Parts: sequence; structure tokens; C-alpha cells
Amino acid sequence: MLSGILVPGGLGTVRITLLDLAWEALNDRQALIEEVSWTMPEGLQEVGPEPFVRTCVAAALHRLTQRAPEARPVLIAKSLGTHAAALAAERELPAIWLTPLLHIPAVAAAIGRNPAPQLLIGGTADMSWVPEAARSTGKQVLTIQDADHRLRAPGKLRDFTDTLGRIGTAIEDFLDAC
Repeated sequence: MLSGILVPGGLGTVRITLLDLAWEALNDRQALIEEVSWTMPEGLQEVGPEPFVRTCVAAALHRLTQRAPEARPVLIAKSLGTHAAALAAERELPAIWLTPLLHIPAVAAAIGRNPAPQLLIGGTADMSWVPEAARSTGKQVLTIQDADHRLRAPGKLRDFTDTLGRIGTAIEDFLDAC
């Protein structure tokens, strides 16, 4: 049985377009879904968010394990949530990293050392997306040309919806392979 843990970015909620796509893909596969939410403590970025993110994600993993011990969890994290990469590597969890913080060497290294399948999705206009770091992980990569941290490139909304379709299909294909 497939299960998924949705991990937010800095906004603290999974109610954003990219994670809505992931929720729909998991739901279509009748997966159990555990959602993480948070209010970022003031100063978290300065002291390092990895322990905070790790604790929130570990608690979600625990809740999911209590609900379905046999389930195969997949982490799906946005931006700040990609600080869960070290935890995912330790537990060898498959993961989808939406706009991973590849400019932070510890995040990129953790993604690279995880032997489980992973999908990284980022845009070339996002300062957090480092194409060389993405490629060096040896994992599956989807790069969206000219896209920002929301994975939206300049242009018409129709172009953005086409991009969302590509991202959604990549998520579905990844989940089907898990």
C-alpha cells in the first residue's frame, strides 16, 4: 500500500498548488495521506531549520506508521520541507523534492546519499535550484526553464497550467514506479 507525507515550505501549509497536485496524485492511487503543517518559529532560518523540519516529519511518519504499519511512505516536500532530506536518507524513503534547497550543501548531499528513488523538480529562475547539484545527486530531475520558486515562468496562465500538467505527470509517473 502506498502512502504519502506532504511537507510544506515556508508558508507552513500544504494548501498550495504544487502540493495540491501531489495530494491529487496520491488520492488517485488510494494512498494514505499525512499532512504536515507548521508555524515557523521566529529566527528559525538563522539557527538552522533542519532539526525543526526533521521533528515535524518524524512525527508525521510515526502517525502514518500507527495508521498503516505496512504502508510504503513517500515524502513529498516543498522548499523548506526539503530539510527532511537527511531523515529521508537515513530511512531510505523515496521522495519528491519540489523546489529543493540545493544551494544548501547539506540538503543536496542528503538527497544524493539516499539510495531510494527520488524526483527533484525546480526552475532555472529559482536561486535555490542549482542545476549542477541536481544532476550530481544522480536522481531523476525535472527542470522547468525560466521558472521561479513557485515553478512559474513568465507568460500567460495557460503556459503555467501546461507546466503544472508536466509536473503532475512527473509526480504520477514517480508514484506509479514506487
